[in-house]
Amino acid sequence: MADANKIPGARTPPLVISRVFPAPPETVFRAWSSAEHLRHWFCPAAYTVADARVDFRVGGAFDICMRSPQGQDHWTRGRYTEIVPHRRLIIDMNAVAERDRVLFRAYTIVRFTAERGGTRLEVTQSYTLLDPAAAAMIQGAPIGWGQTLDRLAVEVARIQNAAGLES
Repeated sequence: MADANKIPGARTPPLVISRVFPAPPETVFRAWSSAEHLRHWFCPAAYTVADARVDFRVGGAFDICMRSPQGQDHWTRGRYTEIVPHRRLIIDMNAVAERDRVLFRAYTIVRFTAERGGTRLEVTQSYTLLDPAAAAMIQGAPIGWGQTLDRLAVEVARIQNAAGLES
């Protein structure tokens, strides 16, 4: 039997990753709300965000270009399908290659829950593979998201520090 992770149109088990940040939900949510913030963190270690275009409204664009250390661009293009301030986001994203060829779909649900001492962020991503060559990207998602959330922690701290300076 063929490996379902390499069959076009195949769905893989959802990835669920969570982390507690020592900040209120409003601050963690804010880090997801603009290109300015996403440029600082929405990529794994050693990558940079080369471009970010965000229209933070239901139906608005979520377009991020992650650049590898070798200079290769990896675009994620999508739309916000649900925004519940400080509680929940849903972003329907596609990883795309040259000429906007879709490699896989990543239906992404982000939950923000107040917890003692901060906010629990939970990201659930459900993948639909459309190009077998992208199977390794999906398989690497747990590591990539772990590194990305490490960067988010730095951005959340930066937002908090900036807010402290404004007071």
